[in-house]
Amino acid sequence: MSEIDSNPERFRALVSAISDVVYRLSPDWELMYELDGKGFSRSTSSPITGWKERNIHPEDMEMVNSAIAKSIAEKTKFELEHRVLRIDGATGWTLSRAVPILGESGEIIEWFGAAADITNRKNTELALQAAKESAEKHQRLYETVTSNTPDLIYVFDLNYRFTYANKALLEMWGKSWGDSIGKTLLENGYEPWHARMHEQELDLIIANGQSIRGEVGFPHSTLGNRTYDYILTPVFDAEGKVTAISGTTRDVTEHRKSESEKLRLSEALEALNSSAEATNEELNATNEELQISRNLLNEANGNLEQILNMLPASVVVIRGYDLIVEMINDSNLNYWNRTRDEVLGKKFLDILPDLANQPFAGQLRRVMETGEIIDVKESPVLFTMPDGSIRETFVDYTYQPLQDAFGNWNGVLVMSFEITDKVKSRQLLEKYTKELGIVNDSLSIANNKLAKSESRFKFFIEEAPVAIGVLQGRALIVETANHKILEVWGKTSKIIGLPLSVALPELEGQPFLDILDNVFTTNTPFYANEISAILEHDGEMKEIFFNVVYQPVAGLDGVVSDILVVAADITEQVNARRSIEESEQHFRSLADLVPAKISNALPNGKVTFFNQHWLDFAGMNFEDLRDFGYYQMIHPDEIDGLQKGLENAAINHVAHSSEMRFKNWNGEYIWHLNVASPIYDEQGNLKMWVGSTTNIQEIKEEDQRKTDFVSMLSHELKTPVTSIKGHVQLALRLLSKETLTPSIEKLQSSLTRIDNLIVQLTSLIGDMLDLSRLDAGRMDLRLEHFAIDILVKEVVEDFRLSHQQYIFSLTAGNEIIINADRDRISQVLINLISNAIKYSPENKRVDIDVSLVNNQAQIAIRDYGIGINKKDQDKIFERFYRVDGRNEKFFSGFGIGLFLAHGIVTRHGGLISLESELGKGSTFVLHLPNNT
Repeated sequence: MSEIDSNPERFRALVSAISDVVYRLSPDWELMYELDGKGFSRSTSSPITGWKERNIHPEDMEMVNSAIAKSIAEKTKFELEHRVLRIDGATGWTLSRAVPILGESGEIIEWFGAAADITNRKNTELALQAAKESAEKHQRLYETVTSNTPDLIYVFDLNYRFTYANKALLEMWGKSWGDSIGKTLLENGYEPWHARMHEQELDLIIANGQSIRGEVGFPHSTLGNRTYDYILTPVFDAEGKVTAISGTTRDVTEHRKSESEKLRLSEALEALNSSAEATNEELNATNEELQISRNLLNEANGNLEQILNMLPASVVVIRGYDLIVEMINDSNLNYWNRTRDEVLGKKFLDILPDLANQPFAGQLRRVMETGEIIDVKESPVLFTMPDGSIRETFVDYTYQPLQDAFGNWNGVLVMSFEITDKVKSRQLLEKYTKELGIVNDSLSIANNKLAKSESRFKFFIEEAPVAIGVLQGRALIVETANHKILEVWGKTSKIIGLPLSVALPELEGQPFLDILDNVFTTNTPFYANEISAILEHDGEMKEIFFNVVYQPVAGLDGVVSDILVVAADITEQVNARRSIEESEQHFRSLADLVPAKISNALPNGKVTFFNQHWLDFAGMNFEDLRDFGYYQMIHPDEIDGLQKGLENAAINHVAHSSEMRFKNWNGEYIWHLNVASPIYDEQGNLKMWVGSTTNIQEIKEEDQRKTDFVSMLSHELKTPVTSIKGHVQLALRLLSKETLTPSIEKLQSSLTRIDNLIVQLTSLIGDMLDLSRLDAGRMDLRLEHFAIDILVKEVVEDFRLSHQQYIFSLTAGNEIIINADRDRISQVLINLISNAIKYSPENKRVDIDVSLVNNQAQIAIRDYGIGINKKDQDKIFERFYRVDGRNEKFFSGFGIGLFLAHGIVTRHGGLISLESELGKGSTFVLHLPNNT
């Protein structure tokens, strides 16, 4: 037997010494024999019942009872963390352990337990968990705004650490928010040279406050090595000091690849010409692949977290069907007249039961059920005050649905602006006018009957629903002051009988005494809205704003004897409006940090906002640019397309994107990428347009230089290649007359090979010339009426002779007449049938069908070859586009043919459609108008 077993009293003493609470309980835990609370819990030295209700937190009672029952049933140790009611009435946390004391027969004769105070540890754990959940929810809130742009958006502090990174950047890194934010470039995987380069740039920006633009290669977590164009912009505080650096980065990999491929094509053409002239060596540069993909430009929306924190609105986040308040800002707390502890984690209707019969709870649940956005203007909101009175307010509010991490709508972001002052000011002015008329009428009657009933007059003033006072004589003696005006002045009825200058000594140096004297001497009323006065309220000087009327009152002799004062305290409304105006100005200033031209316009086209980039571009202030007219800046050739695009965007609820030219302050037209996004109200009506316009002039100029270079190079090559072909054919004819020897046979074979390569080169030069003409809009069409079915038969017969190993199945109607350029349509047919042969190496069948469908000539060309992946089908007609893949790299071509074919057919007013399945072949269909 151990020393503890032999001496249980010593064991209990030991437990008591190392524990915060020690207790003994009956076998069924209903009777507590004793409890030593040691200042943590209430102690007891005699057996008591009901100890659970006295010591255990009611919300944890079920959990504690369940654990007790389990320990009793199993005769095992009881151990549980739970909340308790401390001796001071506060809620605490304890780790409670109790062991059963067994009798000789194994029955429980009592329980001996101890508990440790873990309140501090538990509060720390809960605070950390709450902070983590709050951070994650706020992160999802910010990402809702930035997740729709492919650009990389981020913010550095002055120590090179990331303080913000949008979803696109985190995906590029392959990291989470927690693994990235607060870390340096090196810690986020940048190579040393790369990190050092950006740190030097950040130092330069901090020193001179100028933006920096550059280009750099960087590995993407899933796409491999990519090329990025980036802009780093300083963020200034109110004193003009750089406080942070915001960045926007765009992936220009495909654009740079297109440049490289074009350069490689030019070099290949030069090398081919040089080789043909100098050594007549085999020309193999025509099998190079060239791919280009145009990048869409989207500008970042700035540091949204800063903007959200500075929004001129009351903000609250509500979650779940029970409408639990998760987050709320100070503006909203002031509006609800609640503290943060009274709101957070509570049900919306428990916090504001007055709103149960108002529409807000139903609207919040509808937003979470449907994901729709609700936007309401001038909505009345009624609150019941502690004294039973009703506080009527008015708000503009928007309910924006929020998603959880799994994409489910489970919350609402509520943004509201209290406009009570605007609405009530209007109502009050109307009410004052009406009531003033009533008051004047009543005063006139009262003056006429003053000798009979002065008490009735005073009763009327006292019970009037507005702040009213009467000042007697030029000394302005406070003769009458109802409780409303005493409340406005911050005084009691003790001032009645005193001159106003004595009753309100703080008016000295303010204009009111002079104004009242002028009203008295001139018999002219004085009206003012939002007039400011410094008045003493409860010993404190406060700036109060009033709507006030000073009305002179004449006696029976027609001489002014008194002044009637009617006033309303509108301080709260004025301060709220000023705060909103200040916040709106701050918000607009932040919009100027975005590296794009931002504008807002009403559905009728009237512009309501231009950011600073627009004003700098136009060289005007906002009013001049607004009056000058947005359309005056657009190139005339693009106005019609923009208007049609906006009509389509408004109907289909999509953004309209187009490349357009805008006139700058110097009268020059500059190319821009213009994106106009329609915004709708809850009824689906167009409310406004938001525009983002980005300068792409340099990109357009570079594209034009490349096009001009290709055109020039093609023209320069055409003459020498034609001359070479003539000489080669002449040499072949002369050799055919010579006696065949091994040397002559070898020479003849080489010249024949050169002749075939020159044919390929000539075709390539022709395609390049057509490409230049198409780009310049100079591809002339020689239109004539001809039978398309006959032309198709001729082209197919040529292929049957040149490709006898293939089966060409032709189904054609008779006399399908079209008005088109016969040679150009033949060029399209040859290209499509050639592609059908080229991409069907294993299957030797090509089907051609010519028919008349809906008054259109329809030519379908079907092969049974490798097919085209679904993701490539929308791009197959783009210039220089070639499909990537294991099979496609074995087929030669520059990706020009289908682009030219599409351009030719489009210029005829037709179109080319495609149906294809990977591994099963493709069907290209020409649709040409039947202009007979």
